Amino acid sequence: MRGRGQIVVLFAFMVVGLLALAGLAMDGARLYAARHRLQHALDGATLAGSNQFRVGRTLADIQQAAQDFLTAQGFDVAAIRVYTCDDPGPYAAELCTTPRRKLVRVEAEVTVPMTFLRVVGWESARLSGSATGEAASVDLVLIIDNSESMAYDTRMVLASANPIVCIPTDAPDPNPACPRPQRPHFCNPTDACEPFRFVRQAALEFAARMYYPYDRVAVISFDRQPRLWVDLNGGTSLMAVENAIRSIQVYDPSQNAQTAKCAGMDCTSESGNCVPVPVFEPGPGNDPRPCPSSNVQGALRLAYNVLATQGRPAETGALWAIVMLSDAAANATDPVPSSPDPATKNFGLCPKYTPPPGWGEPTWYWGDPTYRPFCQDGDFEARHPSTSPRYDAEDAALDMVDVLREANVVVFSIGYGTGMHSLNVRPGGGRDRDVGEKFMRYLADSTDGDNRADCLQSGDDWFSSGAVWKPQGQSCSNYFYAPDASTLQQIFREIARRIFTRLNR
Repeated sequence: MRGRGQIVVLFAFMVVGLLALAGLAMDGARLYAARHRLQHALDGATLAGSNQFRVGRTLADIQQAAQDFLTAQGFDVAAIRVYTCDDPGPYAAELCTTPRRKLVRVEAEVTVPMTFLRVVGWESARLSGSATGEAASVDLVLIIDNSESMAYDTRMVLASANPIVCIPTDAPDPNPACPRPQRPHFCNPTDACEPFRFVRQAALEFAARMYYPYDRVAVISFDRQPRLWVDLNGGTSLMAVENAIRSIQVYDPSQNAQTAKCAGMDCTSESGNCVPVPVFEPGPGNDPRPCPSSNVQGALRLAYNVLATQGRPAETGALWAIVMLSDAAANATDPVPSSPDPATKNFGLCPKYTPPPGWGEPTWYWGDPTYRPFCQDGDFEARHPSTSPRYDAEDAALDMVDVLREANVVVFSIGYGTGMHSLNVRPGGGRDRDVGEKFMRYLADSTDGDNRADCLQSGDDWFSSGAVWKPQGQSCSNYFYAPDASTLQQIFREIARRIFTRLNR
């Protein structure tokens, strides 16, 4: 009987041991699975934290976002440490890159309760792990149209609000020589050019939403020529970007007999001397190519060059983006140095060719003395290759859009005002009313990355004669229509939201 009792005791110990071994195996497997789950959760926590790289957010906000994510995954967080370049701890070499990237390192300890090992007094275990994540830093180029039409809405008491034409008999005026207080010449010094004043204010608010120096902003304006006010390397602070935007004024270019005589390009000096220029007439020395004022191709090419030479590479996760605001169609290009044609070489594309009879040369209109030449045919669907004699300013701008798409640049476009639907219309017809809006829609739609023609009501070919576009003035894809200044700030806010929710390019 005594031996039997010993066997029972030994058996009891063996059972406990076997249970402990089984518990160790099962809880060990459970810990192994929890370890892998923790690592995946840490990866998500770093993304949750890095997405807090916003204006007004602090390191504490980043840490709280990471901890909330781990808690939502079912972990009991015992300790958590978050590092960024603003507080890198021992990880400065990893987190503080040049240029800055939105890198976040999260280290965490979590408590995992035991199941079977509680039998032997082992209530819980601690697991630790770390991960580094990154939100998309933004390399953005802001392009603003500052052509003369950006002074059309300047408040005034005179009968006409057209800053192009100079009429010396229309008084009173601070300077009778150029009697147009709404001309850029007069409204620039007092910051009263409208709608440009509102455009600039909305752009300033948009710039303030970027997270410098992790996000970088270049600023370009364009009229007859594009101008770079600050590049990406310089646009690493809000002050630098604000100074660039505030420096832009509505530009009224002067012309002279050595280039062209263009109707309306008549204020020739800062003193306000007005030399009324008659309507342009074809003739020796009077080439129309310097006259149009919307060099969209040049602005897009300059923006691409800035991104290609200064933008962070795709492997860093950086987003390349352009935000472009304009109120008219493309009608000018950069000079073409390789062209054998002297005028094209000096002034850019403005093809002449024999049109169908009945409405004059298709790249500009001479029938109305108040109408300036436009170096494009006015038909969006009629796209020509660069080898064609009909290759015009809009074709060149469309080719630049294709370059941007191939480089994975995301473009947000804003069509401003009624010029999107009427400013480009030839008297008597012969031109798409919405050719400017069609271009701005194509610019945004073809670069949004989803391979869909979202701005078409039916069909998927923008250049098909049977394409049915969505109604005029309707925003679509990353194109926004702003009928007036009151909608600009809301549009810029929506663009900022879309930029910050994209992971990368």
